[in-house]
Amino acid sequence: MHMTPKLTLSAARRLKRNNDFVRVRKNGKIYRCQYFAFFSTIRAESWADISSSRIGISASKRLGNAVARNRVKRRLRELFRKWQHLIRPEADIILSSRFPAIAGDFEDMEQRFLHPIKYNGLRRHQPDDAT
Repeated sequence: MHMTPKLTLSAARRLKRNNDFVRVRKNGKIYRCQYFAFFSTIRAESWADISSSRIGISASKRLGNAVARNRVKRRLRELFRKWQHLIRPEADIILSSRFPAIAGDFEDMEQRFLHPIKYNGLRRHQPDDAT
């Protein structure tokens, strides 16, 4: 019997501590769109664990009640989960949600998520296929 792989994000792939959020917002590059603000930085090689990229998501109470905030956070986590294979393992990303993300088109959000990955140097380096 074939088992489907677990498609969740482990705790190691999430930014949780306030000083991580402050570091990424202070030192990172920013991309803003109608759905979110995308902050990103590359961790130094001196970090103990640079085996996987990490994400932090913030949703302020201005977005609405807990149901609305959690829905937005689930959608943003899904964007990261779906495209994490493209992102450099030493990248830290913060997505700060904005009000239009509540009812925004997921495909449009997806395109806007991929844009800063390409242009902020977050894309994973692909090995050359030259043999």
